[in-house]
Amino acid sequence: MAKDKVIEIIGGINDYNISRDYVKYMLDQAGAGPVFIDFSSLGGDVNQALQIKKFIADRGDVTLRYFGFNASSSTVVGHGAVKTQIYEDSMYLVHKPLVGTDPTWGSMNEDQIQAAIDSLISKKNDASAATLIIAQEYVTNRNLEMSKVMELITAGNWITAQKAVELGLVDEVIPSSSKKSAVTNEVIAMMTANGFPAVPVENSSEEEKEETLITKIINKINSSTKTKPQMTKDYSFINSVLGIEGVEVKDGMVSVTVENILKLNNEIKAKGDAVTTLTAERDTAVTDKATAETALNDATSKIDAIHPSVKAATTLEAKVTAINAELAKRPAAKVEKPHGKESESNVEDAADWDTIDNLEHNKIADKEI
Repeated sequence: MAKDKVIEIIGGINDYNISRDYVKYMLDQAGAGPVFIDFSSLGGDVNQALQIKKFIADRGDVTLRYFGFNASSSTVVGHGAVKTQIYEDSMYLVHKPLVGTDPTWGSMNEDQIQAAIDSLISKKNDASAATLIIAQEYVTNRNLEMSKVMELITAGNWITAQKAVELGLVDEVIPSSSKKSAVTNEVIAMMTANGFPAVPVENSSEEEKEETLITKIINKINSSTKTKPQMTKDYSFINSVLGIEGVEVKDGMVSVTVENILKLNNEIKAKGDAVTTLTAERDTAVTDKATAETALNDATSKIDAIHPSVKAATTLEAKVTAINAELAKRPAAKVEKPHGKESESNVEDAADWDTIDNLEHNKIADKEI
């Protein structure tokens, strides 16, 4: 039986440890055929991780096996593999990506404070964009719901190998006979320095168990005194758009999911498009109105030129009455007999027949007849 081709990759994802060039070189050196990558990393450069994922996906025959502690962008690398596995004694962490911020020391005036605030807001926007990219990675490659992904990365807690498989982050668990990864002081210090949450530790002695129980009780008491989120129904329009009863408000901040933000964005865009359409229709109506008013003014000027009495009339009905009055004052034209034709109209005979009949020659003619 042919021996499996295995590439072991351990370290941070950056130019000096696990870089894209290094992973591509190792894949090329492995030659043709299926390859197993034993992978352990606390993450690092998201851009490098995305490119490593692509190199693995381009090869198309890579199985990635997580071991030890794996966190942050290292979980994205596995999305390029045809199958992901995780040793049962390993730990797994997904969380919102971190961005570098410059610590501020000493005193500042109001302008310097505002500049620091503006810088942090810009950093926050960068972090939000990176969060969406990472969240979409899990949605697209692990077929998870965005709301579930946001809950998971917002919590940002270490989970066991079994839990990672249950959540759909990894395909399957690999049984391991080795001792569980030791959480030494060095490991804890490394986690703390990199901003990771504490790794769950199993205590064996009774004293440690008792101390853990006391710690849990204290933490429970402390957590009960903290400000808890409250549900508010005041934002009725937003609630209607999102199809929810209310939003969570804590410490003056409203908490919504990425999915809800997308819904709001789509609703705002739709309303904006509607306003643009209505504005265009209004502009067309204004132009048509101006054209009609110009035509009406031209027609009115021509009508007013008929007679001063027409111009003096203030309404259209009054102008018509004035025009009819002026037409009635004018004499009617007499109807003339068309040349060569008998007139069909009754034309008054204006001849003086009495004078004509009394003419002498007419009287003689009448007697002879």
